[in-house]
Amino acid sequence: MTIATHTVLDKLVEGVREDIASDRRSRSEADVKSMAKDAPPTVSFAGALRRPDSGEDADGGLMRVIAEVKQASPSQGQIAESFEPGEIAKAYEEGGAAAVSVLTERRRFLGEMVHLEQVRAAVALPVLRKEFIFTEYQIQEARAGGADAILLIAAILETAQMEDLRALAEELDMDALVEVYAEEELGRALAAGTRVLGVNNRNLKTFEVDTGHTSRVFGRLTPEQREALVLVSESGIFGWEEVSPLVDEGVDAILVGEALMRAPDTGELLRELRGLKRE
Repeated sequence: MTIATHTVLDKLVEGVREDIASDRRSRSEADVKSMAKDAPPTVSFAGALRRPDSGEDADGGLMRVIAEVKQASPSQGQIAESFEPGEIAKAYEEGGAAAVSVLTERRRFLGEMVHLEQVRAAVALPVLRKEFIFTEYQIQEARAGGADAILLIAAILETAQMEDLRALAEELDMDALVEVYAEEELGRALAAGTRVLGVNNRNLKTFEVDTGHTSRVFGRLTPEQREALVLVSESGIFGWEEVSPLVDEGVDAILVGEALMRAPDTGELLRELRGLKRE
């Protein structure tokens, strides 16, 4: 059962529900499970994100970046007119990204599973399927398409459902990035056994962005919880100005989409986001 929101988020979830029903008619759950079983081994998403104890990567980087491939968004409309997912992902890999996120939602983000498959074929980095996931079918589909991790959004999932979907992902050797926004969602995410915890700086009910939100949410974690978790900040990050306080907060990784998709020089922006260019 999903939590009713009656907002843009609610409409997004309803659209995904309709798309899943269509997908099931064209490809059965048994077929998807068979494809998932035959998929190549995964790459550790969580392992790629966790910053070393020293705080710096071998090249001096201070932050790991999940670089996102997306064609559009509900708040910005179409972002990229020329859209070659594999080539974009290659540029991210060459620029030092730790992982690649791929939007697969069709209606507002103009995504497709084939985009994830193209990215998987193009890079060796771990690949995250970013989608409004609430069924086992979607997780099996992600594994079949070559994903190494999936996104679970606490705002659309009950605690038990979130735990079951996370457990299934891990059974399939994938990690689950569990995303929270509201403070009550943090407790539910921890209760669901979350290992990779993301805070969305964008309120999915209003689409307003506040980059200080990450620090407020992670500030509720105990030192022991921080040590056990991989911490990720998502949305509203465009340069070092937003990244610097996150480094101080002990965040392991950031998820950046729009800024990278619009950047005239992807490699240069990745250097800045990683803390290698801090003017």
